[in-house]
Parts: sequence; C-alpha cells; structure tokens
Amino acid sequence: MAQVRGPGSLLRTQSRAAMAKCEVVTLWICAALFLLAALVFMFKERSYPKAKQFNYTTALMNFIAATTYFFMALDMESPGVVFPGISTGTVPNGAGWFRQFFWMRYLSWFVTTPLILLDLGMLSGFDFWDNFLVIVLDLCMIAAGYVGAEQKALQWQGFALSFFFFVAVMFFLTTGVLQKANEEANDDRAARMTTLLWLTVIVWLTYPVYFVLVQQNILSQCAEVVVFAISDVLSKAVFGLLLLADEDLLSSLQDGGAGQIAMTTQPQVIA
Repeated sequence: MAQVRGPGSLLRTQSRAAMAKCEVVTLWICAALFLLAALVFMFKERSYPKAKQFNYTTALMNFIAATTYFFMALDMESPGVVFPGISTGTVPNGAGWFRQFFWMRYLSWFVTTPLILLDLGMLSGFDFWDNFLVIVLDLCMIAAGYVGAEQKALQWQGFALSFFFFVAVMFFLTTGVLQKANEEANDDRAARMTTLLWLTVIVWLTYPVYFVLVQQNILSQCAEVVVFAISDVLSKAVFGLLLLADEDLLSSLQDGGAGQIAMTTQPQVIA
C-alpha cells in the first residue's frame, strides 16, 4: 500500500534538504579556503626561507583543517561512505531523531590548536617548557570537550573539565605573551604578538558558547556548521595571514635567535 505524505511532511523534507545543502556548501567552501591558505603560506617560504618555521607550522594547521572539512563535506554528500566524518550524535534534534555529530572537528582541533599555540610561542620567544605546558593543557581541553559532545550523559561533566583546562590555557598564554610583549624592544613584534593573542582569545571564547547552544539544541544544524566554520577560519586562516603579513619581521627574529624553542634556559653563572 502506497504511503500518502501530507503537506506538512513534504515541507519538513524540503526543509531538511535545504539545511543539508547549507551544511554541504559551507563545508566545501571552508575546505577550499583552508587549502588555498595552506598553499599560500607554504610557498611563501620560498621568498622568506629564514621564516620557514612559521610558514610550515601555519601551512600545516590549514592543511589539516582542509582535510577534515573535505571529509565532513564528502560525508554529507555520501552518507554511506566507509569512513564517515560525521556520525549520529546523542543530542535530540527536537524532531524525533538526533543531531549529527561532527566528530572530525575534534580531531582537527586536537592537532591544529597545538600548532596555533606553537606559532604564538615561537613569535613570543617562549622556551620549550612554556610551550609544552600550554600545549598539553590544550590537548586535555580538546579531549574532555570531545567526551562531553559525544555523550549527552556526560555533556556537562565533559564541558566543565574542558572549560577548566580552557581557563588554564588562556591564563598561561595571555600572561606569558603579554609579559614577553612588555619586555620586547621591537614595537612591531610586540604589536603582532598582542594582536594574534587577542584574536586567539576572542575566537576561542566562542567555542564553549557554541557547545552550550548545540547541546541545548538552540542552534539549527546549519547554523552550527556556519558558526563553527567562521571561528575555524578566523583562528587558522586569518591568524596565518596576520602572522605572516610581515615576513621580514619573522626573518629578523630568526637572525636574532628568536622564533626557536629553547630546550632549557641559559645557566646562571654564580660568582
């Protein structure tokens, strides 16, 4: 017996199709933007070989983001693929089913956010252990956030722990960069450090807000994809453009011995 679908069912189907199109288009646009940014950052190294550590680190974070967005977009168009970038989550969508869980975001953040912190650390002159502390705290933040997002039963426990690590990362990052900026004699370098620091702090602050809105099903699936995409582009591609805008400055840091992570501090000589 043929199933009769009413006008309401048809409208819901059309709405879901339009929303899926919104998500797919956004994901493909971001994949292309990240790939373009990564290629530009990587090949700029040919003109400024002394700044290659900044070029390579920034290019890699954008290559990784392009890869994850590529697979998420591919999965939206081909949901039956063997290696999906998206899975069915545990948060109800208000329509009798569950929201999609874009778990590859967390895989991307787990690799790219340490690279962002590494760029900031090299620019600011952090030593190895300063970077090590901030990066490990950052990895704990991403791991706890993933658990909270993947399991609704643990959403607030995961969020609380992730936010604790987030505050720790922001504290050590801001105090470290601002201290280095205040001590820096080069005004251009100090300005670049503070600009990139506040861009990172402000953009990263949006992620816990998005988490709450998604877990409470306040954002639509399309809006979720769009707002996360905007923050990702700002935190990686725009971050890279600002960092690499003055490669002469970055090259001069290499000449002066900055831009490298020292394993230890210089030993003190006691008379």
